[in-house]
Amino acid sequence: MINNNTKVWIFILSSSLALLILGYQMGERLGLLIGFLLAVLLNLFVFIYGESRVLAKLNAQRIKGQDSWGLIDKVERLSAQLSMPAPAVYVTPHSSVNAFCVGHSWKRGSLGFTAGLLNKLTDEELEAVVAHQICHIRRLDTFAFSVSSTLANSVVGLGQFLDNLLPYNLQFFMPLLSPIGWLIIKMVVVEKSFFENDLMASELLESRNKLGEVLWRMEGLAQTQPLEIPACTSHLFMVNPEGFKQKNLFLKSHPAIEVRLQKLMGYYPI
Repeated sequence: MINNNTKVWIFILSSSLALLILGYQMGERLGLLIGFLLAVLLNLFVFIYGESRVLAKLNAQRIKGQDSWGLIDKVERLSAQLSMPAPAVYVTPHSSVNAFCVGHSWKRGSLGFTAGLLNKLTDEELEAVVAHQICHIRRLDTFAFSVSSTLANSVVGLGQFLDNLLPYNLQFFMPLLSPIGWLIIKMVVVEKSFFENDLMASELLESRNKLGEVLWRMEGLAQTQPLEIPACTSHLFMVNPEGFKQKNLFLKSHPAIEVRLQKLMGYYPI
């Protein structure tokens, strides 16, 4: 079975090849050059812009030096257990309770935590969150998730831009292009990825109950206080950050918390 990362590479390579072929068919040598430049821009957009977009949009600040939550120590210790370099650690100034991770390589990833999560979770719960997000990086889920997010966000963003040009606040392009964004995400982000990562994190913590209780609590807190995020990025977060206010159900990517807990712990409710 083709894994998520292979799907992403196939999509990127096929898109680049399609641009070259289309350029040559339309303008021969000049068209081929234009197609090559567009392919280069596509890859730069995905691999450079995509990784930093979420951090910038959420005003994330990297922790360096003083760390009253002990995040860096937790990240370094759990990373050593997985034999991987410690990711960079960021904090966002939001009262919502959530965490996310981005990165195109398990050797260079980034973890993000909201201020609300750091203020409301216990030290033991915070360790479970760190373990969960580090496992996403180690499994290279972040590569597939980040690339699909960047591409889908571009499609949806184009729809929003075109709709802004229409009179009377008409919505035409957004409903038309949103399913394409959904399709890009669904081609890569499958529910199995969440289930497997939950299991890996519980093994790292040596406790399924500990992780299950954290997931349950975070889901409830995230539902009551949603987080405003860039379009097509909800799957980068530990639990659905948009809660009941999620506007576009096409782009809903997290499995139901009931199903996640059932898969992880074998029973529900906890």
